[in-house]
Amino acid sequence: MTDTVLGFIGLGVMGAPMCHNLLRHSGKPVTAYDIDTAAVAEVERAGGTHASSAAELVAASDIVFCSLPGGDEVEAVVTDVLGHCREGQTVVDLSTSPVRLVQRLAEVLAGRGVAFADAPVARTRHAAVEGTLAITVGADAEVFARVEPLLRCFATDVTHCGPVGAGALVKLLNNMVVFETVVALAEAVTLARRSGLVGDEQLFDALGKGSAASFTLENHGKKALLPDLHPESAFPARYMRKDVGYALDLAADVGVRAPAGELAHQLLDELCEQGHADAYHTAVVRLIDAE
Repeated sequence: MTDTVLGFIGLGVMGAPMCHNLLRHSGKPVTAYDIDTAAVAEVERAGGTHASSAAELVAASDIVFCSLPGGDEVEAVVTDVLGHCREGQTVVDLSTSPVRLVQRLAEVLAGRGVAFADAPVARTRHAAVEGTLAITVGADAEVFARVEPLLRCFATDVTHCGPVGAGALVKLLNNMVVFETVVALAEAVTLARRSGLVGDEQLFDALGKGSAASFTLENHGKKALLPDLHPESAFPARYMRKDVGYALDLAADVGVRAPAGELAHQLLDELCEQGHADAYHTAVVRLIDAE
């Protein structure tokens, strides 16, 4: 793979640091494309090159990474560049996309001899900058072996979950569980505050030492709910609503009722409708505290 040319589409909150880490650690030429010309210029200053369009990038690349807001954008880009794909290429979707969509896109690309992997990333922007993301991958074994070393340029945990669609499925379930836990923590901290019997720090310290201990408590709880800070620079409520919605769509497809997920999605709808769509999804505490 020494002569492999890498392409990266999407230099947003997560995509930009991933692209920079790929450029820094892969030892391969990286071409980037985004409608944000300033973000592209940053990649050029770091030693990468730019493409004037997604189609131009795909035509020049052997392995193409996409980091986009969601399934609609991924489908639009793949549709746009399909005519520029060639046999032997690999497309890696780092976005959080619907399971059925990535399976369908994989079939379409396979018709042109192009391999596909769904590899949605988890953890925070800080993790993307530090190269410590977690990635769940759906791909056949040969494709996974091809892309794993590249994914490890910006991730410390890379899990091969199964065939195409498995990576997206695990990421969606991860996000659904995280937000359901955030709701539970928001309820707990609001109850504690209203009771006047225990302080926030004492509450989270005790929960962290008991069976309620979790990554979500340590990060979403202590770093957002406890100080009541829900910045727009973090993972927004509208993105979480999308992801929980994707999980519920799949639940309907396979005949599973997910009542906690349904409530979570309903709360996210309310949160977005009340003007908090761009706030960190932990702002759900505002809804609970307003009751």
